[in-house]
Amino acid sequence: MKTIYTYAYSLITEAKQTGRYSTAGIYTSTINSFIRFAQNDELTFDALTPGFIKKYEEYLLTEGRRHNTISAYMRMLRSISYQAAEQGIPFKVSVEELFEFVFTGYEPTVKRAVPPAIIRKLAQLDLDNRPALCFSRDIFLLSFYLRGIPFVDLAHLRKTDVKYNTIHYYRQKTRQQLSVYIEPYAGQILRKYQKRAEDSPYLLPILSFSGEKGYKQYKSALRLYNEHLHRLSKMIGMNTPLTSYVARHSWATTAKEEGVAISLISESLGHTSEKVTHVYLASFNNNAMSKANRKVIATIHSDKNRKRRNGIFKTA
Repeated sequence: MKTIYTYAYSLITEAKQTGRYSTAGIYTSTINSFIRFAQNDELTFDALTPGFIKKYEEYLLTEGRRHNTISAYMRMLRSISYQAAEQGIPFKVSVEELFEFVFTGYEPTVKRAVPPAIIRKLAQLDLDNRPALCFSRDIFLLSFYLRGIPFVDLAHLRKTDVKYNTIHYYRQKTRQQLSVYIEPYAGQILRKYQKRAEDSPYLLPILSFSGEKGYKQYKSALRLYNEHLHRLSKMIGMNTPLTSYVARHSWATTAKEEGVAISLISESLGHTSEKVTHVYLASFNNNAMSKANRKVIATIHSDKNRKRRNGIFKTA
């Protein structure tokens, strides 16, 4: 009989073969954690009980895991179990019963946003003699200038995604297509690092590989980026460190404070789960989102009347 461990790793192998490296990574973390708890890599699906799954949840709590992390592990373990059941692997109780008494939802987290004054302070920081920190600072600012684009999407932008000074890309998380006009300050940053990426299909010098090697390179780059943001936070006197998502939350918060409609903010960020907001999406075009973005950027830079042609960015 196939063990939970061997079946899970067959799914991990399949995910890697189809380019779903993030899914493979989550499955790997989940199954390794579960086997550490069970202390038995020969465990089979028919040995699972609701009580055993509940004990696994308690084990994760004692490890200091956050509720959303525990929920992610439970959802992944449940997904593995569902797929096993569909293939006829025997269970003593249904998969629904196994996970009936554990948390598989989402606990809202505190969204960290910083005011424009903090971002302005970061932008004015003299980092000429610290190129690595300077690059991470510029990536943070670029994320803000491009309507809160996440680091994962920035890293995967390709030169072919830029047409007529507008970036057209698919979000890595949702596969939703977004378009964002390259405003002058964003264009300055892109031109600054253009030469470093001239031999790469990617727009920025973050990734140089694709496939599984590229995924590992991305994870490493994200860790380094967050480490640099922590150091930059201390340099500007912040008690709470900046993270890769602060730029995104800060753009949204600033837009709201500047009077931008919530529905337009939602579309600008590429949110797809807000059904009520999506009723209004068809009424907004990219010009409206660009106008909103310029309004947000003007809170950081006083020269809000700077001519748009100064920001034109070309990849060739």
